[in-house]
Amino acid sequence: ELLLNNIAKRQFIPYVLDSAYNKKNLEGATNVDALLLNPANGFAVITEAKVLSDISYQITYDVMRNQIARSIDVMLEKNNTLCHPLDKRDPERTLFLMITPKLFKDNPTSRLYGYRFNEYKNNPSSLAQDLPHRKDCNWQNIAKRLGWLSWEDFRNVNKDCCQWLE
Repeated sequence: ELLLNNIAKRQFIPYVLDSAYNKKNLEGATNVDALLLNPANGFAVITEAKVLSDISYQITYDVMRNQIARSIDVMLEKNNTLCHPLDKRDPERTLFLMITPKLFKDNPTSRLYGYRFNEYKNNPSSLAQDLPHRKDCNWQNIAKRLGWLSWEDFRNVNKDCCQWLE
């Protein structure tokens, strides 16, 4: 609804603006790469995994929105309309995890996700700027729930994992 009411502030291309009229939903479902969930207590980890690709830097009707912000937005939202056990996820007990090659974690400015992730971790108020519809959030607490691991970290724990790294 926020986007519907503010589309002219988030998009400026005339034909895209025209196509937005009479639509009820301007953003489709968010697909994360993996979700680990304990339905008994609502604890969850939303995972965005990358190898060579970067994050999406815009949504058709919202050129200011990036893929990490969108995933964090989903992380913060309770959705009771989902099927069981997904409806048991507790937003207050949900973490966001990004997984990338170590090369990009060590050189974060080579990818947009490196800039955005580090900005969200080091300057939590930047999350408020990218999620302006979220009010009364503890951005410091949310920033503490963001993590970044490398595929090599997984490989170090389980030698059978990520054999493509050899």
